[in-house]
Amino acid sequence: MNKVWLVSLTALATLAGCSQTTQPEKDPASISPMCRTEALAGGWSVSELTPEAQRAVNTVLSQMNTASKLKQVNEVRTQVVNGVNYAIEFTLENGEVWHTVVYRNLRNDYMIEEVAQLGPLCP
Repeated sequence: MNKVWLVSLTALATLAGCSQTTQPEKDPASISPMCRTEALAGGWSVSELTPEAQRAVNTVLSQMNTASKLKQVNEVRTQVVNGVNYAIEFTLENGEVWHTVVYRNLRNDYMIEEVAQLGPLCP
């Protein structure tokens, strides 16, 4: 009888150990290219809020359907292409955090490439 209990408990412990799952680590390839930290030619880089980046923010805010005003710009990332892409995270006075991507061409025309979405730029 003791052998049956011993075998049963061993089998139960083995199954319990197998059933526990762990969260897989985030695959670096799954991180958005604009959120990566390594410097790559043609890649995204963390930037300051320049007058051009502020105009990109203003372009987005003029298209958003919100009564809340801009509280602050949290982060600006740029990518030099045939012009400049601006990835911007900003907070409104109501506390909402939004992110967007705006393209500025060589004639200084600003175009929204990715409409403003609720949430951080790089989670």
